[in-house]
Amino acid sequence: MNQKELLGKKIKQLREEQKLSRGEFCGTEEELTVRQLARIEAGESLPTLPKVEFIAERLSVSVALLVDRKYVELPRRYLQLKQRLYKSYTYREEERVIKKEQIFDEIYENYYEDLPEEEQLLIDVQRVSMDIFLTDNVGFGVGILGDYFSQILQKKEYSANDLLIIELYFLYVHSKDYDEEVFLRLFHNISNQIDYSVDNEQFLLVRLLLVSISVFMEHDNYDKIMDAVTVVNLIMKTNQDFQKKPAVDMFEGKYWLFSQNNIMKAEQKYLDSAQCALLFGDSVLSEKVLAEWESDLERYSLINNKKNE
Repeated sequence: MNQKELLGKKIKQLREEQKLSRGEFCGTEEELTVRQLARIEAGESLPTLPKVEFIAERLSVSVALLVDRKYVELPRRYLQLKQRLYKSYTYREEERVIKKEQIFDEIYENYYEDLPEEEQLLIDVQRVSMDIFLTDNVGFGVGILGDYFSQILQKKEYSANDLLIIELYFLYVHSKDYDEEVFLRLFHNISNQIDYSVDNEQFLLVRLLLVSISVFMEHDNYDKIMDAVTVVNLIMKTNQDFQKKPAVDMFEGKYWLFSQNNIMKAEQKYLDSAQCALLFGDSVLSEKVLAEWESDLERYSLINNKKNE
């Protein structure tokens, strides 16, 4: 019997000895769902250390009684690869896509099978999100959203996994089944997440807020772009991490152009964005920003010409 099976059997035995149903044990399901507990008890998944601690507390036993911590601590190399995934953007460039694929390959080949379920989910969500971004096929995310999104809607504070699932949802609603009420509620919650998030979560917040801007643009809600830009600028200033400054400046340019009809301010923000990308050594991104300015300016002119007809 392997470690997952032993742990699952022990948890089930202790729970049943206390005459607790899975529903009673999980309570509101914010920390642990009935479905997750069933998989753990069946020996199908290994819980993360925070979940082991929650289970131990619910059973009124020590973590050591349930499992040796070394079995739920994550390998250092895996943590390095996970960090690279967080900070890896492809911009649909072939070379960047290949590098990110190599990270996924190493994780799936060497670590995935022995990871806790939540870590597996974290990797799967990022894999699916990348597939959606590259193919525009939102069908990739339906299964994960069906399993986990209802749990997200019960929360106001989010873990890293929660933020990645919300990002997946934002990619999904970018082109399908847009529910403005749900979207704006999530956007409001993630905008307030900065008050109690840690460094990695703040990096994910920036990424998620940038995706939210693309959803606003998709649905012609350019007025809301500045709300996201303001939060992202605050996070970057707090962490002194300005990696996404080119994208933020470009999006602010779209706000000035399409919301405020201020061509001069808009052009300056696009130029700031292109220059910042060059300072970061990314000439490809700089060229894309300038090309997007020309395209957006042309679209802006067409929109205004139609209004004046």
